[in-house]
Amino acid sequence: MKKAVLVLIVVGVLIAVFSHRREHAHDKDTYLEGLEYRLACADWQVHRDATYGYEMRYPSCFIPAESDGEGAARYAYVEELPMQSVCYITLESGTLECKDTLDPYREMRRLSDEMSGVCLKKSDTEYLMSCRLRSRDAKVTAYRLNAKYVLRQKLWFVETLIYPEDFAPAVSRLVKEVDEWQPFS
Repeated sequence: MKKAVLVLIVVGVLIAVFSHRREHAHDKDTYLEGLEYRLACADWQVHRDATYGYEMRYPSCFIPAESDGEGAARYAYVEELPMQSVCYITLESGTLECKDTLDPYREMRRLSDEMSGVCLKKSDTEYLMSCRLRSRDAKVTAYRLNAKYVLRQKLWFVETLIYPEDFAPAVSRLVKEVDEWQPFS
């Protein structure tokens, strides 16, 4: 009887120790390691736009943020970093009018040139864009933009990811999500 109680106590202690280790396994991660872990473990939610019917997936660790109006959605990851700085990562979607329906690739190249970015044609109706963001006074910021444009019925459906450049390795899953976005599944 004493041996059985001792075995139960030892098993209980081992379970408690391993549970505590698993709970706090990422406590000493750097900020980027923690972000990468949260994104890897996040459940994916789906936003369905009531006006245009498109869908956008976003990680559960993102929260709804103020959007640019009807037909647009924005989700953000906001984290206070050391030294009172704040990090924003935004994932947003919306629509734009396609001004050149005869040659949408020319329109995308013009847009990417305006942003000093790169445009990649995936198909006649799908384009990827990537660039460093610039402030209004044309100074380079430390943020990147990755976007996918999908043309449908004279409208561009756009999903955009904006993130600090240093975070590129941690948000690679989000970049891939944007690159593979299909607004109408």
